[in-house]
Amino acid sequence: MDECKTERREETSGETELPSVPKSPSKCSEGKDSSIALNFRPINNQGETRLKTFTRDFKSRWSFKDTRKSVKEDSTRVKMDESNKETRKANAKTEFPGKCIEGEGDKDSPPVDDQEENLPQPFSRVHKIMQSFRNGSSLKEKSFEETGASKTSSKRFSLALVFKWQEDGDQATKEKESMPEENQTFGREECVQKEPLSVMQINELIQKRQLLEAFEHIRDLEIELLAEREAKKYEDNLKNYMARAKDVDLLYKNLSKEIQDIVEQMLDRSSMDAKVLIEKMVALIEEEEKSHSGATNITVPSEPVDRLGLARNWRELWEKMVSESVTKRIHKVHIPLKDDPSWLLTHLGFLKNVVRQDLLTIKDSIHKFYPDDYRAYDIYLKAFHEALSLHLQGILEEQDSFESQEFHAVLHWVTKVYHSEEFLGHPDLQPELKTEDLPSLLTPEVLDKLKKDYIHSVKRKTKSCLENIQILEAKEKWDSEEQPEALQSQYNSSLSFDIQTIVGEHMKASGKICKNLEMAVLEMSVKEVTEFIPCFGKAFLEQDKVKDYPQFASLMVAYLNNFHDLRMDFRTRFNVSCEELEKNLDELILRYRKYFLNKLMLKTQLMFKKILSKAWIINSRTLDSFIMKILGVIEDFSQHLKNLKEPICKEFLNEVHKFVVKEYIRQILKPKAGMKRTKRELISRIMTEEAATINDTMKHLGSNADWLFLAIPHIATIMSEKEKGKIKCYLEQLAWNYPDISEEHMMAILTLRGLSKKKRQSIARHVNRPSDELESGSGRTLFAEIELPNTIQCF
Repeated sequence: MDECKTERREETSGETELPSVPKSPSKCSEGKDSSIALNFRPINNQGETRLKTFTRDFKSRWSFKDTRKSVKEDSTRVKMDESNKETRKANAKTEFPGKCIEGEGDKDSPPVDDQEENLPQPFSRVHKIMQSFRNGSSLKEKSFEETGASKTSSKRFSLALVFKWQEDGDQATKEKESMPEENQTFGREECVQKEPLSVMQINELIQKRQLLEAFEHIRDLEIELLAEREAKKYEDNLKNYMARAKDVDLLYKNLSKEIQDIVEQMLDRSSMDAKVLIEKMVALIEEEEKSHSGATNITVPSEPVDRLGLARNWRELWEKMVSESVTKRIHKVHIPLKDDPSWLLTHLGFLKNVVRQDLLTIKDSIHKFYPDDYRAYDIYLKAFHEALSLHLQGILEEQDSFESQEFHAVLHWVTKVYHSEEFLGHPDLQPELKTEDLPSLLTPEVLDKLKKDYIHSVKRKTKSCLENIQILEAKEKWDSEEQPEALQSQYNSSLSFDIQTIVGEHMKASGKICKNLEMAVLEMSVKEVTEFIPCFGKAFLEQDKVKDYPQFASLMVAYLNNFHDLRMDFRTRFNVSCEELEKNLDELILRYRKYFLNKLMLKTQLMFKKILSKAWIINSRTLDSFIMKILGVIEDFSQHLKNLKEPICKEFLNEVHKFVVKEYIRQILKPKAGMKRTKRELISRIMTEEAATINDTMKHLGSNADWLFLAIPHIATIMSEKEKGKIKCYLEQLAWNYPDISEEHMMAILTLRGLSKKKRQSIARHVNRPSDELESGSGRTLFAEIELPNTIQCF
């Protein structure tokens, strides 16, 4: 009684507060018979802890799934029911766990069973509730004993609180009865924990490609390990924690490998297989993104322990695997042996066919199974583009051994083939394939260097080809006694054709790439030909000096015709300015002409020296005359000149004509002993006749240098003229016809006439000569090319 009074005083003074009553009790169902466990807030923290432990233990012992019940669980439930009955009997002997009712003591309180009979109807329900609480309390205390927690004494409750529990219990019963059956089932399933799988079992799921299920189990392991780490469970066993973290990371890596394998095999799969695999992979990637939403990305490199709970970035991994799989396919394309000059062109053709077919496969059988936000077609196109770019750069690293055809193959493939209808622009790839945003397959710097290297390689090849032409000419013609074949009465050689073919092929090839490259190659080719022509001509003449080719004249004619063709064809066919080439050709033609005349001089020099000799006079009017012999040699040696192309032919023959006249006059003007008038008259007649013979013969050869005809007759007339006054007139006519005649030449002619020195000087000084402008304007020279002996000049 004293204790009750003391407690009432404490309540009156407000030192002790009633526990707060929950608004609604929590529920846990067991089959069809569900008991209501009322949650309440104990008076102190220790009671609260015991209540939480009781609730957890209660759920773990009584919750189950209807669909997964076992015999063991049924037997356990029977044992628990029997234990509950024994507990209720034992608790019947204990006092009522509530506050004492005023006027009643602990010792005088009747047994609980008796109280139940005496209580009114509402209190009978309260008693049942309290009995249920006692049973739960026993289970709770048992749970505390298993976990090592200390036992606490029973708590007392006020009667008002009991009525409040009754109202809440009725409300909870109504809510439970009104709850849909499927929600009740869901609640029961939530109470059952999923059994975790071992690492080996999860790995078997991965191998069976049950990827999503495997990921869920891996994620459970990861969450559990992270929770245990937060609880500092592994502070004393860090090695075990690291081992488990490595297991989780290894499982994630195995899933990553499956993504890699799926992507690598995708292009070789059928459409149905691709659909299934893509759906599995996409579901896995999206589930990973959802599970690690907001998590930090994994840094590389990092330890497995540091990767726990971080985002795996499998979508980026997918893009990376697409790139790697495409790169592997590019590297698998066959590369022919490099002994074949067209190996690179063939390899690029294989690349085009393989990549185009893969893009068609992606369009028809792969990209449509991906969600739109994956942009699968664009990702694959980008991967192929980057792989091809790297592949070409790898090929170009070996460009030190490249020839022009390899450089051209790469340039043409990159600039013309790649975006053409043969490749990315193929109609079957449209309109899904978008190439507008693709960068250049090779950077502008690499392309510029590639073009320069190509031009340099073409230069090397052109030089080599021209050298081979010279070698073949020397082998087949210079050392051969056969005459070159005549075509339309003109000698020809393959020299010009070969040179133009080389230049034309390089122009055509470079023109397929771009116009600027074509012009650069043409300019380079013209320069190489310009340097080659003088070297070729010099080599031919030097070889003739050594061997004195019998077919020199015919070969010279053939080469001169080819030089002419080069001049004309480079103007018309290639439409390029080649002033330097034309200059070199003119110099070479002049050099050939001089060389030809020198050879002609060597053949006729001895016969020219006989002019004005006694033998010359005796045989002058016979077929065996020296002039006939000279003209015969010249005609035989110069007959090949008829096959020269115009205007070279006329120029050459006119020069031969001038050579004969010039050498004839040179021999006449040489100092001779004094001649009598009769002898001078005879020589004058012979000279006039031979001048006509020379003119007729040279015209027959093809010369049209008629202006040369009067030179010898004028000198002959002066030699035989009796009247000294007319000599001046004839000398003036000679000077007007040949303005390049000098005073020394006039003195030599007057000496031949037999005049004294004083008269010669007087006549020569008073001869009316044309002005220098008229002399230079004619462009023709004869006497200027005749050198007088020193004796005559001094005389």
